[in-house]
Amino acid sequence: MFKFYEYSDLQIKQKHNSKMLYHSYLEALHLYNLQFRYKMLWQTHKDGYQLLAKENLKTGKREYLGRRSTETEKIRESFKNAKIEIKTRLKNLKEKLKRDEKLNKIEGIVRAPKELIALMQKINELNLDDKLIVIGTNSLYAYEAKAGIMIEEAHLATQDIDILNRKDKGISFMFTQLVQKHTALELLQSIDKSFYQSPKVPYRFINKDGIWIELIVPFATHTSDSTQSNFLGDVMSLDMEGIQWIENARLFKETIIGVNGKSANITTIHPLEYAIYKNWLGQREDRDYLKHTRDIEQSKLITQLIIEYMPNIDISQEILKMKHITKEIVIDYMNNIYSNIHTI
Repeated sequence: MFKFYEYSDLQIKQKHNSKMLYHSYLEALHLYNLQFRYKMLWQTHKDGYQLLAKENLKTGKREYLGRRSTETEKIRESFKNAKIEIKTRLKNLKEKLKRDEKLNKIEGIVRAPKELIALMQKINELNLDDKLIVIGTNSLYAYEAKAGIMIEEAHLATQDIDILNRKDKGISFMFTQLVQKHTALELLQSIDKSFYQSPKVPYRFINKDGIWIELIVPFATHTSDSTQSNFLGDVMSLDMEGIQWIENARLFKETIIGVNGKSANITTIHPLEYAIYKNWLGQREDRDYLKHTRDIEQSKLITQLIIEYMPNIDISQEILKMKHITKEIVIDYMNNIYSNIHTI
């Protein structure tokens, strides 16, 4: 049996408040990025009259909204006031987030590595949550946060962050508006300048502290979307057995809190599908022995967590809905993992 540490009432309250505050901040940030990353100005036409121009701050491209008139003056004034209001709101929310970091530390609910938080915050900012998902050990931070418990540190220790680029999910409009270049290295260096691409493993990126971020891009035979095909174009595509299951898995979302007190939204796969996948992965003959042992332990751990703290997930019923995982693999999980944990 694995040991879990339940949140106190105060910790539950602080976790909830942090989640709501971060969601409010993201909502305001997305609104600003979509509607107010422009400036409005009067441009004099060669014939002498003035036009109201809306200029994109990233590209410098201008859109013209009409000649100067009472109506266009109202449009400009309304835009100016709304932009001031949203910038003030963002400033206030950032100040609240700074205070919240301290409260999270005081209440003892800081958990995830700061590198994971920084990466997730960037993904949140660019609205790529359903596109770039966590698929490795760091998924456990999402499961424990949802359950309101803490998993023993020994089961969470890892120096790498595994991210899957879901090929079936398009790039967000937010990303196209905010990012000019679509390479993985530039995305990661916008978080930490010390990241470099491994010359031996081209899907691995390493920072000065030795943290690995592995970006898994499944092999695709064809894509008609040039923007999609150029996304993370510097990462080698992989043809990995079992990765199709992960691409088709149900998504699981939660807000996690880092050791630095900062919050971020994380998207990973459904905990039951994670447990089944880890049981299958741990039995592969080509799997490293130490990883094999950890895979099986994680499968058991997440199964126990589901049974004890996620009553909305009925494992015996949920497995009937799984069409993308073979029946033999599901049966093996039920016989070797679920049945043993369920009867303890």
